[in-house]
Amino acid sequence: MLSVLRLSPMAAALAGIYGVVSAVDQVNSFFNEHIERLKASDNKIIASTGRVLEGAKFGFGLGYAGSIAILAAGQLLLGNTLAAVAVVGGAVAMTNPIAMTCAAVGAVYYGWAALTEHERSAIVDRLAEGLEMGTELIRSLISFAIRTTNELLSSKQLQEFKTFIANQAAQFGKSLYDVTHQMADFVKGTAIKAGDLTGQALTSASSAVKGAARLAGQAAGDTATKVGQLTGKAVESTSSAVKTAASSVSQVAEKTASTAKGTAKAVGRAATLVSKRSGPALPGLPLMSTVEFKDVDGSPEKTP
Repeated sequence: MLSVLRLSPMAAALAGIYGVVSAVDQVNSFFNEHIERLKASDNKIIASTGRVLEGAKFGFGLGYAGSIAILAAGQLLLGNTLAAVAVVGGAVAMTNPIAMTCAAVGAVYYGWAALTEHERSAIVDRLAEGLEMGTELIRSLISFAIRTTNELLSSKQLQEFKTFIANQAAQFGKSLYDVTHQMADFVKGTAIKAGDLTGQALTSASSAVKGAARLAGQAAGDTATKVGQLTGKAVESTSSAVKTAASSVSQVAEKTASTAKGTAKAVGRAATLVSKRSGPALPGLPLMSTVEFKDVDGSPEKTP
């Protein structure tokens, strides 16, 4: 039996996953309140779980120790070793306390009968050592939990326990089949995994197609951008060449015009000089004079 002065190692570990410190009065208070919340639920599964734990608490005269023994057995069946408070608490930190309790009672109901006698004895020995409780008392508490659960719930309602079991067992790397050992649960679990893998494959394929399309779009966009840039550069180069040619033509025209102007000025100056040389004579001075010479014989000769 659990000591009234302290918690046994396994009881302390179990209290730890519910977030309760290892003090007897606090653990007792927590489980009293927890059982009342379970019983008050509108969900038949949850309410019946509360009634099972309440019966173990008062029916055996053990207080919260009876409830803890059933919950500890369920945790072991789910895959929780209850070895250390820190490790266990971290593994189920996000778990709902009500869901944990329903999963543990459901694991006892479905999992205990699935074990061999040798396996059941091994679990009972672990519980007896960890909870500091007699083996026959533990067996009696487990049998009470199974019998009372079966009396309170219909076969359809009992099936709903499996949802709680599957969710909690998954946290410890186990499947529903690992707990129940029922072939129907194995087939169902396999189908679910196959569906998950198919969904993951389709998602991966879809992502790959989307990724390829995105890369193709980016490549096309980059190509168009580069073509546009090259075309723009070509147009800019052509425009620059045209501008350069036009500028050269303009410069040549300007030089030609300047040369023509120079030539015109030179012609003008030459014309002025000619005009000055052949223009009218100054008054009193003939342009041409005639001097009469005579030869020796006396004949006249005009010599300019």
